[in-house]
Amino acid sequence: MQISRQAWMAQNLGDLSLKDRMALLSYSLLPVLKQSIKMYSLAYRDKPATQHELEVDDLRLPDSSDVRQALEKMQDCSSQDLQNHCLRTWCYATAFGQMQHLKPDDELLAVSCLLHDLGMTEQHYQHHAQCRCFAGQGAYAARDWSLEQGWQLPRADQLFDVISLHMNPYVGLDEGVEAHLLQQAASCDVIGSRGYEFSKQFRQQLQLRYPRLDFNRIMI
Repeated sequence: MQISRQAWMAQNLGDLSLKDRMALLSYSLLPVLKQSIKMYSLAYRDKPATQHELEVDDLRLPDSSDVRQALEKMQDCSSQDLQNHCLRTWCYATAFGQMQHLKPDDELLAVSCLLHDLGMTEQHYQHHAQCRCFAGQGAYAARDWSLEQGWQLPRADQLFDVISLHMNPYVGLDEGVEAHLLQQAASCDVIGSRGYEFSKQFRQQLQLRYPRLDFNRIMI
């Protein structure tokens, strides 16, 4: 699936043609439908048969210079509501990775989560003069930031794709582990997708550490 990747974004400036919409629908429909059916079936249970017991206190951002710089970049640009969303997204992404026994590049995943919504900030919502997609704006801003930090071009391009793909309704593992986890995590935090897989205690701990504040209004 090339839609939302850097080459597609450069060519289409974030605008989905009818052909692109149909391709995205075809790619996403079955997995999203399966997930919706599962969520509906669990709505009548107190909790799912299998629920992952994780502790928020066990989750720690990777201790690296790039992650610290990304955290600082996010804090400099973002409102507290958006900062907390990005941090909750990282927690969910890390937890999903553990639950699915995946082995992401922890540093790339953390930086992607922290910077994935730069396109929603006043500083970067028009980072690329012609791009008409906020996920694309954020991806361009994060890529430029990473190059300023000394990242090699292939890794900077990978960061772009991880972030630009996160607004697709479904991102499979074939798109990359980090992109797969970021999309799942952001969707979980914004609309509650797959939130049933986490215990009530985990969700409450996460909200206490990183409160939603006025985030719901911002997203609307």
